[in-house]
Amino acid sequence: MSIRSASRAYAVRSNAKAWCSLLPTLALFFGALIAAIACRAQIWILVPGVVLTAVAGVRLYMLQHDCGHGSFFESRRLNDRVGALLSPLTLTPYKAGRYNHNLHHAHIGDLDERGASEIYIMTLAEFEAAPLWKQLVYRLYRSPVTLFLVGPTLLYLIRFRWPRNVMKSGLGDIVLHNLLLAALLGGLVLAFGWIALPIWGAALVLAGSFGGLIPYVQHNFETVYWAAHQERDFEAAALEGSAVIDLGPVFDLATANIAYHDLHHLNASIPSYELKRCHRALRAELDPVYIGWRDVVGCFRWKLWDETSRRMTRFPPLFQSLRRAAPV
Repeated sequence: MSIRSASRAYAVRSNAKAWCSLLPTLALFFGALIAAIACRAQIWILVPGVVLTAVAGVRLYMLQHDCGHGSFFESRRLNDRVGALLSPLTLTPYKAGRYNHNLHHAHIGDLDERGASEIYIMTLAEFEAAPLWKQLVYRLYRSPVTLFLVGPTLLYLIRFRWPRNVMKSGLGDIVLHNLLLAALLGGLVLAFGWIALPIWGAALVLAGSFGGLIPYVQHNFETVYWAAHQERDFEAAALEGSAVIDLGPVFDLATANIAYHDLHHLNASIPSYELKRCHRALRAELDPVYIGWRDVVGCFRWKLWDETSRRMTRFPPLFQSLRRAAPV
């Protein structure tokens, strides 16, 4: 029996488990945010409140992501309704997010469809053949400040008000999303004044940074799988193109088991509340790549895909690029 076939036994949706996963997360999000705003003069409440709001926001994003795969609740209609209602809390339009994320799943590990990836990557040969200005832009793009601070903040705060492929995913959904977001922020201002917005914004920046780090680590380890479209094997791309982030049970709880991303890419129908159990049952067959605390930091060094060694590699020294461009 194949791994995909064996995993189908865990692709069982449960409304009871879904509500037990969702409702406490919503309570934490609103409770922590309101506490942070109401007790902003007390730093020992403000800071934990912002952090917990960010953590709850990341978890809500993962549950909305489950809705997009139709794997959270038992009915498609309930998945879609809850996914749309969660969109102002996650700052992610539901249908556009679902459309673009499904492209990511369909083209995982495909060198000819890298535009579908959540984080863009160049090959070593492409980088060396690129003009200096393009190399410098790519170096800036792949810097931690861009990927985990500036990029996520601009993405969630500005770009997602009109995301890519919005005309294909549905115009009505983006209008609804922006109206719900305006209602949420307007309600916070009416209840607490304008001071509520920078506190909410601080939680947004923190959640975006945390959320941006997760897919980077999952898809940017040294032995990650990439192949040309004609050569790509989907199962290999799913299992070898994603790593397991092994940071303990608290991390798994905070991220709704998104750490087990290799199995999720192989079978996205497995609900988040069953994913860890399924991964444990099939661990021997999966043979996953585990990313621990030390490895997370090590992932920052990998910038380019080397088609010769079939591994990620670092940037060439900057002075080499500058010296090569000097005669020009």
